[in-house]
Amino acid sequence: MGLETKAAGPTGGRLPLDSTEFRDIIGRFATGVTVITTEYEGRPYGTTASAVSSLSLEPPMLLICMNKSSTTGQALAAAGHFAVNILSEGQVDAALRFAGKGDKFAGVPVVRGYSGQPLLEEALANLECRVVEEVTGGTHSVFLSAVEHATGRQGPPLAYFRGQFGRLELKQDDDAYHDIRARIMSRELPGSEPLSIDAMAELVDVPRSSAYYALTKLSGEGLVMRTADGLFAVTPLTLDSVSAALAARRAIELGVVESTVGSLSAEQLDDFRAAVELTRPSSGDAFDITHYQEEWARFRRYFVGLVGSEALVDLHRRANTAAMILTATSSRADGPEAHRVAAESGYQFNLRLLAAYEAGDMAAAISVIREHVDDVLMFASRYIEASGGEA
Repeated sequence: MGLETKAAGPTGGRLPLDSTEFRDIIGRFATGVTVITTEYEGRPYGTTASAVSSLSLEPPMLLICMNKSSTTGQALAAAGHFAVNILSEGQVDAALRFAGKGDKFAGVPVVRGYSGQPLLEEALANLECRVVEEVTGGTHSVFLSAVEHATGRQGPPLAYFRGQFGRLELKQDDDAYHDIRARIMSRELPGSEPLSIDAMAELVDVPRSSAYYALTKLSGEGLVMRTADGLFAVTPLTLDSVSAALAARRAIELGVVESTVGSLSAEQLDDFRAAVELTRPSSGDAFDITHYQEEWARFRRYFVGLVGSEALVDLHRRANTAAMILTATSSRADGPEAHRVAAESGYQFNLRLLAAYEAGDMAAAISVIREHVDDVLMFASRYIEASGGEA
């Protein structure tokens, strides 16, 4: 169920896989990116390639696949030697250059390897190879090769997925992002001072590159800004910026209401009811504002996700960030009891939204969304003014 199949052919079997379909499917397999270089009759050749694989450890061997029409592949076959240059994540330009035409080596730092092959000096690794056997496979030549020399450097590789170059998101990068983001959301990191990459790396105990990645990603979300001298700093919350964010949030939520009220199945309404119930504030003395915020955010992701667009969910998350920061920071000043009251009020709004959906009442749902955003804006105005104009 959910799998797409091709119509059966005259023999009753499945139609042969065509090249377009194969390209789409195999593109979902993420690979590294290399530049294959060689020299033949005094002329350097090079091309970008991802069809490279380790073949043997003893002896060290790898295989590469080259299109028969590739001039680099033809030169490689004639020379019998070549180099595999594994690109780092910062070498997108090199990948694009060697994938194109023209003088590919112009301005590219090159050194000579042990066998005289041109090596890209800034590559993450260089492997110098000798062709042992050439095999034909369809439109390509497969070169089984002995690795005669190799050097490597530290750093993340360039990745290739579904026709695009990118980076691998390492767990330590992801951990750094979530840790620093949480500290910004709670305003543990002040907005009045620059965020040193070295200081952030030490604070969350990650390599400097992971801290830089986290700050760069957070700047894309608007939580961090670049200062005039190129440093990072926490983006301050002003009434204007919060108002703009809440206006965006309201527009998204109203769009969701107009697209989904009256169209949910009984099963979806049951899911809606369960999602609302998770935002009910806990009873007793141990009210946890952080836990409540997580459940509230989860409900909002569920609600906006009713339209089936991950991009819209991400836009809403960013628009709602300002309100979540204000809730977290004010909780330290106002105490848990005041926020238990606010959480109960939010839960009641969700119950009213659920009731509007169950009744198929578009006007009531719109009223709930508008009223709730207006309440948050009123709270934001009072809090930011009391804080001197920004939070």
